[in-house]
Amino acid sequence: MDRFERQRKLFGDVGQERLRSTTVGVVGGGGLGSFMVLELAYLGVRKIAIVDYDSLEYSDRNRLVGAFSLHKDGVPKVQLLRDLGMLIDSGVEIESVPADLESSMAKTVLAGVDIVVGCVDHDGPRFVLNKFCCEHGVPLIDAASDTIPDADKVRFGGRVCVATRETGCLVCFEVLDQKEISDYLASPDQRADQKAIYGIPARSLAGGGPSVVTVNGVVASIAATELMAMVTGVRTPIPYQDWHGDEGRLSRVSDRAPDCYYCGLRPGAVDPARRLGRR
Repeated sequence: MDRFERQRKLFGDVGQERLRSTTVGVVGGGGLGSFMVLELAYLGVRKIAIVDYDSLEYSDRNRLVGAFSLHKDGVPKVQLLRDLGMLIDSGVEIESVPADLESSMAKTVLAGVDIVVGCVDHDGPRFVLNKFCCEHGVPLIDAASDTIPDADKVRFGGRVCVATRETGCLVCFEVLDQKEISDYLASPDQRADQKAIYGIPARSLAGGGPSVVTVNGVVASIAATELMAMVTGVRTPIPYQDWHGDEGRLSRVSDRAPDCYYCGLRPGAVDPARRLGRR
């Protein structure tokens, strides 16, 4: 019996074969990335590359799928997720890349995939990944979750953006925090100056903010569904979705800034300098 028999009833033999022959790069092996590897393996994607330089910490164990009690702290997350994918389907080819996103190793691997799924938790690397995918003409599905304990109300949810030549990118979707990007791109001396003037930002403190497995699971499943739609052709991917979990509401966002410089970096696009009227 074919393990994908009931999926074929949705998108057919052709769709299942497209999933099998698609190579996906997952950037970020935390709460979102672990769900993504899980769902890609179950969908039948046979080639997955996982990029993350981080290791398992005790505080990860409330949300990192594949982190079992037998695993010791300090195990590379890419190793955990490779093992998880192989447990689901021993035929999956998983390349573990225990390196920073901006390393030559990571860039070489990601330049060779068909789709990149971004599961990072900071807009600095998210910006770098967006630019990289635009320059290399690789579709990017970006997933972001957030949980904010306000004084009067707890807010939680996330968003999923599908960035392609047709839909746009994270910059023209206007979802990136420019302050986070500036902090990330700053030199060590600049960061030291900022700390001396402003103090240490709350997001830099040990432990990070709230993070819950169910919130990550919903956002990752929306992203995996858009990847499934893109690859199989069962429907057109939705460019930008906002999930307001505290309100039980999922909405589409259609606004996009025109004449985006980064969209102009895609192979075959109009020169971005010309788009800005500089030539």
